[in-house]
Amino acid sequence: MLEKQKADLRKEIRGQLRLLPEEEKEILDRQIAERVLTLPAVTDAGAVYGYASLNWETGTAEILKELWKKKCIVCLPKVMGETMEFFVTDSEDDLTEGAFHIMEPKNGCRSAEEYHSEKMDQEFHQKSRYIFSTAPILVPGMGFTENGVRLGKGGGYYDRFLSQYRGGTVLLCRELLIRQEIPVEPHDYPVPWVLTERGLYEDGIPAPLG
Repeated sequence: MLEKQKADLRKEIRGQLRLLPEEEKEILDRQIAERVLTLPAVTDAGAVYGYASLNWETGTAEILKELWKKKCIVCLPKVMGETMEFFVTDSEDDLTEGAFHIMEPKNGCRSAEEYHSEKMDQEFHQKSRYIFSTAPILVPGMGFTENGVRLGKGGGYYDRFLSQYRGGTVLLCRELLIRQEIPVEPHDYPVPWVLTERGLYEDGIPAPLG
């Protein structure tokens, strides 16, 4: 029953997105990118877990370019069977089309876990451990509620990853995709922050960005 409700909601949202002009989509995504890049949880981080957006997702191209430019450690996901792992990328050149037509790290990119565990001098290793244990993750989705309930594509990859993750989690969403209610199953994993072109919601309440 809940799965059918989710499928119907995904269909509704896809129809809504098809009607959204490309120019308006770009404006909304640019506004969201500007807000992301002023969020202290992101700007003060040594590493950020992100995603390379599909056309219907909130765009991350400008966010990733700016983070790479600042020499931030940018970790992007790759589907590995039933799981999703993150790999360190230095630029767009490190990406190739992978599962579900998603741009993902090429073979040869180091996993975030491997990068974190590399044998370096003790001072940097301790710093690396601190960076990765607190790194924020930017999360996509098809729809959201203000209090962090997320509607994904149905694969469960992010739910499985987030259930084990302890860093700060930020859902990126265009305001028109926020719903009052989304069906929730036991495996669905809500997150505290939702960022739209209008601002930040923390546990369902508008919150300051700074």
